[in-house]
Amino acid sequence: MLNNPIYITAQIIGFIPMIIAFFTFLFNDRKKIIFSKAISDLLWAVHFFMLGEPSGGAINTVNVARNLVFSQKGNKKWASSAYIPVFFCIVSAVCTILTQDSIKGILPLVGSCLAIIGFWCTDPHNVRKFNLPGVTLWLIYGILTLSISSIISNTLSIISIIITEIKYRKKSKA
Repeated sequence: MLNNPIYITAQIIGFIPMIIAFFTFLFNDRKKIIFSKAISDLLWAVHFFMLGEPSGGAINTVNVARNLVFSQKGNKKWASSAYIPVFFCIVSAVCTILTQDSIKGILPLVGSCLAIIGFWCTDPHNVRKFNLPGVTLWLIYGILTLSISSIISNTLSIISIIITEIKYRKKSKA
């Protein structure tokens, strides 16, 4: 693998969304979280497609569209429909079925559906609460797909979510 230029390039590309993902959950503004996540997901899609992991790539592509629609929630009536998160979970499931080459493709599907619920929430605390188990599933997927940047990124995201939750809990008690 280390002598495969596509694998090395994919790993290098993966470090860019890793940096973005670390800062994503530090924001206490839903729109900033979602915008940051859209950029990160686009780069993760490229990363996983280059690694030959179509489930991860396809689901991240769906996540980019999800983020664009979710960013309009509250601004556009159509984007506030309760059917929107259901639609994106179904599209993610279809992508998983069409691209899955093994059982590991279920991990990003469930992780993505948890993120869909989280990013649908308007309270940043709930965004982080639902994303914590979702990011954990993506961490496991990163381990199984040998995605070094994904492993590091999801570990950092978990740490970021936990630190931010502790910070805001202390702040709300003060």
